[in-house]
Amino acid sequence: MSESFILGYVPQRIKQLGFNRYHLRYRDLVIRENERIWLAAYNELFFLVDDPPGIVVESDYGIYDSTDDELPENVHQHRGEIVISNPGQGTRRVKVIQIIIVN
Repeated sequence: MSESFILGYVPQRIKQLGFNRYHLRYRDLVIRENERIWLAAYNELFFLVDDPPGIVVESDYGIYDSTDDELPENVHQHRGEIVISNPGQGTRRVKVIQIIIVN
């Protein structure tokens, strides 16, 4: 997803979830070789910006896997328990837009 698409889509998506207010945060995550990070995002949405190469993201919403050509669909929106991993060699960067829902 492009950054401009995400920024245009977020207000609609927040309303679909039954909320009106949110905070937006840009994050640039560094994932080292063979590293996994866990994020608890139960009251948040994470959107992957563009298509980060060599990264696998798993969450309650589905999987994004740029290392597997056989995956029929890559999910760019994530929520719940999120696991981001770099199964390859070298350090990777993942840019995300984090939406924190405010009740």
